[in-house]
Amino acid sequence: MNGSREFVSGPPGRLFFKHVIRKIFLEDWVLKLTALLITFALWYGVSVASKKGTASLDAQLTFRPPDDAVLMNASRQEVRISVSGNDRLISDLYGRNDLRVTADLTQSENGERILQLTPQSVSTNLPAGIKLEDVQPSTIAVTLEPLVRKDLPIEAAITGEPASGYEVYSTTVIPARASVSGPESLMETLNSLPTSAVDIAGAKTSITARQVPININNPRVNIVSDSVVDVTVAIGEKRIERMFALSSAGGKRVNATLYGPKSVIAKLKPTDLKLDISKGDNGADVPELTLPESARSTVEIRDIKIR
Repeated sequence: MNGSREFVSGPPGRLFFKHVIRKIFLEDWVLKLTALLITFALWYGVSVASKKGTASLDAQLTFRPPDDAVLMNASRQEVRISVSGNDRLISDLYGRNDLRVTADLTQSENGERILQLTPQSVSTNLPAGIKLEDVQPSTIAVTLEPLVRKDLPIEAAITGEPASGYEVYSTTVIPARASVSGPESLMETLNSLPTSAVDIAGAKTSITARQVPININNPRVNIVSDSVVDVTVAIGEKRIERMFALSSAGGKRVNATLYGPKSVIAKLKPTDLKLDISKGDNGADVPELTLPESARSTVEIRDIKIR
């Protein structure tokens, strides 16, 4: 049996080309477009991240002194730094006021010194990816003093006046002393430590103020021990002096001067005072006076002598 077949087709090369184009651009085109976008984003990110830049910025100059010394003076408190690195990170540095350059003084000796400032000798708080290239000025003058510790008495600071007819008898501070540390030149001028003021205006009785701060105005002097104390101000009636002319049982005449609250002294009579005469180590007469029970806690014998 005779037969025939017909084939309708274009040139083979053209068909193959159409097939390839369809495979590349039409099949799974969403997935391929996504991959292309990711590739572009990665390229762009790497390109931007690798872009380098430089800048000159102002920075605070701070110091790390030795543990046994105090920085008294530095000729500069600010420096100009040159940096390099990622351009985006550098742009973030503009407008910041917390950039710091810290100079290490831990190996420096006391006295006046010239300090070298180099990228290798200082530390900074620059972010990772930024390199310190230069510091200007490259030298500064500093002065270091020995750190001295001292134990000093505490004095209560009092403000105001008691009520009319009353006075301050005494002040008591607990604890009575405190330890402070500071540069040698300042510590030599300190003999005592004042407290913050305790107000006694109009008071007729004793006042106790708790947790009163020790008042040190110089920031270079630090309190090593407790920084607060309790202050007691003893207040009472104004005191007066009064002299009593007394006679002993043996006929010795004695003048005794007493000091105490006006109302208590005014009530005392010579007969309230007991006078005795004893012999001292050298054989001389020694007058001895005994106060009445009601006056012993408030009255002071200031002077007593045989006429």
